Amino acid sequence: MSAKKRHLYFLAVIVLLFTARASAQGWRTRVWPTTPDNVEYPTQLTGWLIVIDPGHGGSDSGAVNKNLNLKEKDIVLAVGLKLRTALQDLGARVEMTRDTDKSMLISERYTLANNLHAHRLVSLHNNAANTTAEGIETWVDSDAPQVWKNYASSLHRNTISAAKAYDSSIRDRGIKYSGTTPPWSGKKIGVINYANIKCPAALLELNFIDNDKEANRLIRDDYQRALANGMANGFLEHASQYNKEDGLKY
Repeated sequence: MSAKKRHLYFLAVIVLLFTARASAQGWRTRVWPTTPDNVEYPTQLTGWLIVIDPGHGGSDSGAVNKNLNLKEKDIVLAVGLKLRTALQDLGARVEMTRDTDKSMLISERYTLANNLHAHRLVSLHNNAANTTAEGIETWVDSDAPQVWKNYASSLHRNTISAAKAYDSSIRDRGIKYSGTTPPWSGKKIGVINYANIKCPAALLELNFIDNDKEANRLIRDDYQRALANGMANGFLEHASQYNKEDGLKY
């Protein structure tokens, strides 16, 4: 083989290898940031970019407790700010969809995460049912890959653990699937919709604000901190167990 042919052959091999690598890194044809490697796992989140989404805000108060004059938008913002501090203390870079009382469209929330090339998003809410319902539940898209569900499970398991350590009577309502679990059967929760957001996302319903027993707990600074620390532990667990070989390369 001539020197010129050898040169062309090696160029072709390099192009093929590059193309294969780019394809392996793509998710739904998109190249996305690689999830950080860190020898300090599971004790640190250095290199991770996490978006916290306190639900509602501004003119949208979310669910309310009229007896105690409480609004969901205020409770979840307070918890979100505490979660930001907990995650930053673990080395993560944290962005919030809102850190003040302002209105935001759902599309603005997931678009922010997409534009930032976030590794994960967590959306915070309070439940309401106009009954004596209580407890904590976590939502994830039913059509999403298993890594999304593993992420939601880690967040849920550790949040429940922290909540029960604070008050053993708190009910574990489990993992719910947007798209199949009522009241979200046949429709999707927009901010964690697999078709909308480009990183694994989960939504936590942190107790029932219209239940006075739970509302009186939710307004306590120490309980809000317990929830935030539980979620932070969930991120640590997920980071320590996540395997890029599972399919998603970020």
